[in-house]
Amino acid sequence: RAEIKFMFDEFKNAFQRPNHGHVQLIIINVVVYLVLVVLFVFSRVLQFSEFFDVIHQQLAIPAPILQFLQKPWTIITYAFVHDLTGIFHILFNMLVFYWFGKLFVEYLGSDKLIAVYVLGSIAGAVAYLLVYNIIPFYESRIPSGGMVGASAAVYAIVVATATLLPDYTFFFFFLGPIRIKYIAAFYIVI
Repeated sequence: RAEIKFMFDEFKNAFQRPNHGHVQLIIINVVVYLVLVVLFVFSRVLQFSEFFDVIHQQLAIPAPILQFLQKPWTIITYAFVHDLTGIFHILFNMLVFYWFGKLFVEYLGSDKLIAVYVLGSIAGAVAYLLVYNIIPFYESRIPSGGMVGASAAVYAIVVATATLLPDYTFFFFFLGPIRIKYIAAFYIVI
């Protein structure tokens, strides 16, 4: 109960405190998600779904390289947009990001966390573009409409933290103590 109160206080004052880059990025992700949910609902209710589709296309990174070259900003924006068909994508990404990000910030600070987050999202975007445009096998399997999600950025934070402190232990209610290098490996395999 005290941990939940502390977490809410952390989020409430995130932009007034130093070294809270992980909380600030979580807030930005959640706000973007909620704004897009509201736009999606209103565009469907008002039977003007093209409005939402145009906005979403401006934020998601398109797979075909020529489309990407027309929207280069999507190399960053896709990492702040999540799939709206369910809440679990953003929920799990942000929970893992909070736990590992908090540990990362404790040792390296917010500036480095933000840099790793952005570089992780760029690396994920580059990998996505390369796989789609170079390997014909994936061309028909990757949706050409675009990719969204902070997974690549979160993976970067998880791997960086596990590399920095591989034997650091998180305690799970049902599982007990687990070293973060195993959590990182499990998270990446999934």
